[in-house]
Amino acid sequence: QEGLAAPFCGVSNDLLLVAGGCNFPGDPVWEGGRKVYYSDAFALEQKPDGEYIWHSGFKIPYQVAYGVSITVPEGVICIGGSNSSESFSSVFLMRWNPDTRSIETESLPSLPFSMSRMAGAVVDDKIYLAGGYTDGQLANTFLCLDLKKNWNNAQFGWEILDDFPGPPRLQAIAVGQNAAEEKHFYLFSGSSYPENLEDPNILTDGLEYHPGTREWTKLPEIMPKGEGPLSLHGGSGIAIGTQHIIFTGGVNREIFFNAWKRERNIQHALDQGDTALHSKLLQEKYDYFIMEPEDFKFNRRVLAYHTITREWLKVDDYPYPGSAGAPMVEWNDGFVVVNGEIKAGVRSPEVYFGKSEYSPKFGWLNWSIVGVYLLMMIYIGYYFMRRESGTDSFFKGGQKIPWWAAGMSIFATMLSAVTYMAIPAKTYATDWKYFIMAITIFVMVGPVVKYYLPFFRKLNLTTAYEYLEKRFDYSTRLLSSVIFQIFMIARMALVLFLPSLALTTVTGIDIYLCIILMGVITVIYSTMGGVEAVIWGDVIQGFVLLSGAILAVIFMISGTEGGLNKVIDITIEHDKMKTLDFAFDLTRATFWVVLLGGLANNLISYSSDQAVIQRYLTTKNEKEAAKGLWFNGAMSIIISLIFYFIGTALFVLYKTQPQELNIAMANPDSIFPHFIMTRMPVGIAGLMIAAIFSATMSTVSSNVNSISTAFTTDIYVHLWPKSEDSKRLRVARITGILSGGLGISLALLMATWNILSLFDYFNVILGLLVGGLGGVFAMAIFFPRINSAGAISGFIASFVILLLIKFFTPISFLLYGFLGMTISITTGYLVSLVTKPDGKDISGLSYRTLNKQN
Repeated sequence: QEGLAAPFCGVSNDLLLVAGGCNFPGDPVWEGGRKVYYSDAFALEQKPDGEYIWHSGFKIPYQVAYGVSITVPEGVICIGGSNSSESFSSVFLMRWNPDTRSIETESLPSLPFSMSRMAGAVVDDKIYLAGGYTDGQLANTFLCLDLKKNWNNAQFGWEILDDFPGPPRLQAIAVGQNAAEEKHFYLFSGSSYPENLEDPNILTDGLEYHPGTREWTKLPEIMPKGEGPLSLHGGSGIAIGTQHIIFTGGVNREIFFNAWKRERNIQHALDQGDTALHSKLLQEKYDYFIMEPEDFKFNRRVLAYHTITREWLKVDDYPYPGSAGAPMVEWNDGFVVVNGEIKAGVRSPEVYFGKSEYSPKFGWLNWSIVGVYLLMMIYIGYYFMRRESGTDSFFKGGQKIPWWAAGMSIFATMLSAVTYMAIPAKTYATDWKYFIMAITIFVMVGPVVKYYLPFFRKLNLTTAYEYLEKRFDYSTRLLSSVIFQIFMIARMALVLFLPSLALTTVTGIDIYLCIILMGVITVIYSTMGGVEAVIWGDVIQGFVLLSGAILAVIFMISGTEGGLNKVIDITIEHDKMKTLDFAFDLTRATFWVVLLGGLANNLISYSSDQAVIQRYLTTKNEKEAAKGLWFNGAMSIIISLIFYFIGTALFVLYKTQPQELNIAMANPDSIFPHFIMTRMPVGIAGLMIAAIFSATMSTVSSNVNSISTAFTTDIYVHLWPKSEDSKRLRVARITGILSGGLGISLALLMATWNILSLFDYFNVILGLLVGGLGGVFAMAIFFPRINSAGAISGFIASFVILLLIKFFTPISFLLYGFLGMTISITTGYLVSLVTKPDGKDISGLSYRTLNKQN
C-alpha cells in the first residue's frame, strides 16, 4: 500500500495485523482527488533472524476506516468505522492463523448503533468506547463490552453507559492504564464540530473514568513544562510501564482550526453569493494543501502523562514526520506507529518501531558494600554454630535472648522487602488509609500478651502446634503445621522474587543472581546458627532498615525544590495524608475494612505463625517476651510513619520533577529503589540496596528456621520419639536447607516462566487457609466446648466459604482474615454441639483453666 490513515491495527500470534484504512490513490486532494477506503488486510512477521516480511492478499468483510481496534489474547477486535457511503455497527475478530498462514475473521456482537471516529481501549477485560459519531451525529456516547463473559453467551453484548461529561470528542485518544489502586479508562483531546457557525472546540484536556465507581474526573491541560496547551487530535497513545501513557502525532491546533474555519467560510461565502471572497478562500485552501509536510506542524513531540502525579512531560523528539490517524500499538517489547497522514490528504507508507530503554549500572562501590554485608551475615551463622549445644539452642536460643532483640527480630521478620518497597509505593500512589494497619499491630499486643503468650510459655512448647495436639488431637496439630510449612515456602519464594523483580529493573542486577544471593546466603547462616543467628541477624538488619529509611527521608526533602515546606504544601493540596474514610463499603480500603482486617490479620500472625511465636520462646521468661512484643509494636508504628512519609515525599518529588521518572518502569514497587539509584550518592545507594536485601533476608531466615522447627518437632519427633538430640539437630538443618532450596527454586521458576499471576492465585489460596488457622487457635483457647471435629470442620468451612467469597463477591481481601476466623469459630462451635466431646481433660489448656493443673 502507498500509505493508510485510520486502519485497524493490532497483534495476533506475534504478527502485526493492519486492515482497512483510507487514502487518495489517484489525483491528489488539491486537484480533486477522491478518498478511497479499503478492505485489504496485511500481516507483518519478524523472523528469528530479525528480518521483517509483509504477508498480503487477505480481506476483511468490508471497506472501512476510522473504527477502533483492540488487541486481546484471541486476536484483534475491530469495531465500527465508516467509509464514503455508510458507517458501521459491525464488530469482528481478526486473527492470524499460523496453520493456514492467513488472516481470518469472526463476527462478534454488533454495536447498538453505528459508530465511527470514536476512541476505545480495554480495561480489566472490558472494552470501552467513547465519543465520535453515533448514527452520524456527534455525541458523548459511552459503551462497554465485558470480555469475561463467554463469547457464545446470550448475555455477551454491548452495554450503553451514561454519556461522558463535557463536549463531544471526535478522534480522541483512549488508553487503559493503572491509576492509584485500579486500572482506569483515559480519554484525551479530540475535537467538537458544531453544526452552526460557532467555532470548533479543539480540546487540549482529558477525562479519567473510574470503573469501580463509574465516575469521571477532569484531567489537566496537555501542557508539558514550558509549553502552552497542545492538541493531540488524531494522535495515538499507549500505556507504557505501570503508570505512564505516551503519545505520538496529532494536528497543530492553530493550523487545524484555521483550516476548519476556512471550510466553514467557503460554504458561507457561497451561500451568500460573495464570489470574490469565495475565490479568495478557495485559493487559500489550495495553497494550504500544497504546503510541505513540515509546514503543517503536526506534533513531533513524544509526550507522556503520569497517572499518579497527573503531570505532562516531553520525553523525546519524534525523529520522523509527525502524523495523524497513525495507530500506535505494542509489539515485540516496544511499539509501532503505522502509516498515517503526514499532511492534509497525503499518507505515509512508513512503519516505525520504538522502545524505551533503561540501562542502570550498580557499580563496584555499591557491590562492595552489599558484599561486605552478605559476608557479615555468613559470619554470624558461623559464630553461633560454634556455640550450639543442641536442638534447644537451635530452636529456642537457650531461652537467653534479650527482650529488645526478640522484639527487633519480630519487627524485622514481619517487615519483608515486599513491605519495605510496597508501603512507600502504595502511599506514593494513594494516601495514608492503610496506616491504621500499623496501629492495629500495637493494639493487638495487649490481647496477645494476655490471652495467647501464657500458653506458649507455661506449657514449655517448641512450636505453637504442639498446643493444638494437647488441646485437640494430633491430626489437628499435623494439619496446622503442614499448612504453615507450605505457606512459609510459598511466602519465601514470593519474598525472594518480588524484591528481585523490582531491584533488577532499577539496578541492573540480574534477577536470578539477586534471588540466588539473598536465598543461598540466608539459608547458609540460618541453618548454621539456628534461631540465635536468625535473631541477631534480624537485629542488625533492623538497624540497617531503620537507618536506610531515615537517610532516604533526608535525601528526599533536600532533593525537593522548596524543601520540607514544599513537601507539606503539596501534600496538603492533594490530600495525600488522608487516613480516615468512614464510608460503609466492604469492597475497598475504608476505615472499617482496614481496621477489622488489620486487627484480624495481626491477631492471626501473632497467635498462629510459628516464625513469630518462636521469638516468644527465646527469652528467659514470659515478662521478657511481653516486653519484646510491646517493643515490636512501638517499632512498627515508628517505622510505618517513616515509610508512609517516604511515599508521600516521593509523590511530591516526582510531581515537581516528572522528568526524573523512568516512564517504562515495569514494576509499581520499583519507585523507591528507583529513587535510591538515581538520587542518592554511590555508596549510600549500596547501603540502601543492602537494606532491601536485609528486609528480604530477615523474613526468609525466619521462614527457614520456623519450617525446620515445625517439621522436626511436629512430624519427625512424632514419628521417631526416641531419636537422639543430635539426630534431630541434623534433621532440622537438612530441613532448613531443603525448604530454603525449594523456596529459591520456586522463586527462580517464577522469574523464568513469568508466572507471577499464577503464583498470586496460589498465595491468595494459602492466605485463605491462614484465616482458618487463626480461628483454630482462638477456638482452642476461648471455647472449651469446641472439640477436635469442630476445629477441623471450622478450618475446612473457612477455606471453602472464603474461596466462594473470593471468586463470587467484590469484598476486599483485607477482610479475608476477619471473615476466616469468624466462619471457622462459628462452624466449629455448631459442629461441636452435634458431635461427641473429645473426652479429654483440658485443664490448663483453655483461658478459663490456664492456671489449673493439666
